Amino acid sequence: MIVQTALQAAGFACVTVAAVLAARALLARGPAEPVLHWTRAGFLLLAGAMVTGAWRTLELTGPQRWGLLTWLIFFAVLHVHRVPAFKGRPALAAGLAGWALAAAAWFWR
Repeated sequence: MIVQTALQAAGFACVTVAAVLAARALLARGPAEPVLHWTRAGFLLLAGAMVTGAWRTLELTGPQRWGLLTWLIFFAVLHVHRVPAFKGRPALAAGLAGWALAAAAWFWR
């Protein structure tokens, strides 16, 4: 459980950095590439947290549903960012929405 909690905290820290960079990029029209790197790192850490926590229970109760939904949103953001219509500002906005959901899932518990 300690490993899962550490991975969750590190994953949420990474997506928080990505959200701050995304907000800065949206406001100042800055580069979006660092946002993608931080989002990818957070996604991998959250995936590790899901895997290490899977041994406890296989049912999706409240916080686990939110965590899975958050993971799926970041999965979508990372995999469709190459679509021309989704590049740039829409991808940054989706990353911010994913962060808002991650924050809600973190405090929902």
